[in-house]
Amino acid sequence: MDKELDDRESARVRAARFGKLPARIHPDSTVETVGTTSPQSRPDAAGSEEQRQVFLAGG
Repeated sequence: MDKELDDRESARVRAARFGKLPARIHPDSTVETVGTTSPQSRPDAAGSEEQRQVFLAGG
C-alpha cells in the first residue's frame, strides 16, 4: 500500500513540475525526408597560375 501511495505522490509531483506531456506521435503520421541537394563542389581557382605567382611574389 505504501508503494502505491509513493507512486501516486511521485506522479503528482512530476505533473506539477513538468506539466502535461504533449500528445504521442504515431509512426503512421510521420514522413521520412530525403535530402535532394548535391554537395557543393569546390569553385575553380580565380586567375591563372601565372597571375597567382605574380600576386604572391609581390611583383
